[in-house]
Amino acid sequence: MRDAQQYATPKKATKQDIFLEEFAKHGNVTYACKAAKINRSTLYRWKENSDRFLLLYNQTFEEAKDNIRHEIYRRGYEGWEESQFSAGKRMGTIRKYSDTLLIFHAKMLMPEYREKQSLEVTTSAIEIYKVRIPDNERG
Repeated sequence: MRDAQQYATPKKATKQDIFLEEFAKHGNVTYACKAAKINRSTLYRWKENSDRFLLLYNQTFEEAKDNIRHEIYRRGYEGWEESQFSAGKRMGTIRKYSDTLLIFHAKMLMPEYREKQSLEVTTSAIEIYKVRIPDNERG
């Protein structure tokens, strides 16, 4: 007689798992809540009452931002194929790129491409001071 083999029971995805998996794709709380079939208030309660969930949420938020950064890069640098039509017939494809998204990607990585920010403050003595606001370190 053979020994009984034990098979691992697949872990059933919890609502938290479903939320985090969906949230990682795009970083949109509303859509992730809909996918997990929860209210936003449930999410806020999880974050407030569970340090473990809060850590997972923050890690997943970083993953979502990375996914969005990758898509910005892909559309700006690698481009995408777009079908071309003439008289209702598909004639082929053309590779398109997004200069705007590539600019955003450059601004994120390279401070020299960011807009310079300044703030003017007027005092009662009608003196103007220019204050340079340091660039946020994004990465």
